[in-house]
Amino acid sequence: MFEDPPSSDEDCPVPDADSCKSKKLKELFQCQIRSSSETAASLKRTCGLHLALSNDGRKLAVGLSRMAIQLYDLTTNGDLVLSEGNFATYESAIRRTKFFESDTNSLMVCTEEGNVYWYDLRIGSQPVHTFDDTSEGSRKTMTSFDINQNDRVICASTEVQKCADSFLLFFDIRERTYLGSYWECHSEDITNVRFHPTNPDLLSSGSVDGLINVFDISKPNEDEAMQTCFNVDDSIESINWHKSPTDQDWISCITTTNNFHLYDVETQDTLAEFDRENITKSMKRTSSIDCNVINTHNDGNGGFFLLAGSNYNKGECLRSLKYDNKHFLPHRNFLQNKQIIRASVYNEQQHCLITTGEGGLITVWHCEQPTDQTSPSEVDINASKNLKQKLQISHRSKPY
Repeated sequence: MFEDPPSSDEDCPVPDADSCKSKKLKELFQCQIRSSSETAASLKRTCGLHLALSNDGRKLAVGLSRMAIQLYDLTTNGDLVLSEGNFATYESAIRRTKFFESDTNSLMVCTEEGNVYWYDLRIGSQPVHTFDDTSEGSRKTMTSFDINQNDRVICASTEVQKCADSFLLFFDIRERTYLGSYWECHSEDITNVRFHPTNPDLLSSGSVDGLINVFDISKPNEDEAMQTCFNVDDSIESINWHKSPTDQDWISCITTTNNFHLYDVETQDTLAEFDRENITKSMKRTSSIDCNVINTHNDGNGGFFLLAGSNYNKGECLRSLKYDNKHFLPHRNFLQNKQIIRASVYNEQQHCLITTGEGGLITVWHCEQPTDQTSPSEVDINASKNLKQKLQISHRSKPY
């Protein structure tokens, strides 16, 4: 079974198509990318839902809808070589997988049932350790997790529990112990957690309740740890950290309605808001109902891009848009994509994008250095709204 049902062309009253002629499209999307390698995860029907790439760009972990992890090696010429076709299987859905920052042989996998498994790939598929919820109350259903920059702390997020709280659970990796939790920060399922890429103490979380919270986990309790709260007014699917041209911290989010928001963490300003229709126009497509906003990736050159596709015709259209001064500009056109994309990772040093999705394919795209875009802006930002940014916090000390 799939976690997300495959999209159907029947949802769209008219077929999706390019909104300009092919000559104009090539002028706008100057980087035309073809896949350098592609492999099927299984001969049986499966969906690729999660990807993790090691820091050296040589190892790839793929989380499948059939609750299994596969491992691949990436060769220097960009080929994918299957190293473990059935590395590990689980009793519940995989929620995320990630390599350590400092050790390409250490891999962690979070599952829905409430476990985070730590593997050393040099010794096989038996976990080195399993981090599980030992807090009070019933076992919690996990939704996501992340590892901080110095590989010391795990944060796992949960669904709303019977007590009407959702939790951020913290674990010490070296001591292999449960540290404690935050439980007042969100009122609905927490869908995503992301540690800052360079500061090991900064953590962001996003939720179905529409809030993005930023914490300093070095503080003694949740009240003091809360640094910033953004109210997106929409259910959040994923979040990510970025840097501004002046080296300020930005946070972006993609909502379940395929909208995009960008915030300045220091000033707490809303920098950008793009709805699904505007992103569709920037992609040069005609049907916003088919627009599939997938992920954001830092490009290694001080900027970031948005990866988006069309669900029409099995996801054949896949494009990236580069963020530039409150606009999204045409960036790359990924040709002859064969599936609706559900997950992607990007290697900033090698400019390599890897995607997977509903067709169970793992595809490698080696991206040329993008040329500077000189075309006029394609989308204007909607006027920034005065969003509610305050969260009522009760004063109760926490165990972490």
